[in-house]
Amino acid sequence: LDFEALGFDVVLVGSFFNGSQLLVETIRKTVHTIAPDAHVVRLSAPPVVGGVLLGMQQVGLDTAAVRDTLIRSTAELWKREN
Repeated sequence: LDFEALGFDVVLVGSFFNGSQLLVETIRKTVHTIAPDAHVVRLSAPPVVGGVLLGMQQVGLDTAAVRDTLIRSTAELWKREN
């Protein structure tokens, strides 16, 4: 895919990554050997937000206008439910 020279996010999703910092560091080192400008980050919003944003893009809606509000409001609801 020729990502080697790009800066991009590798998003870790799920509780699997909560258990071991060694696992996260191993992933980070492995990714950085190929793509040094990549950023390994934890998902900071409920996964459903990505699905909503992708759906909006598919029908031609501007996601930039609602992205931050959607993330914030969904995260608040997520915290209340969990």
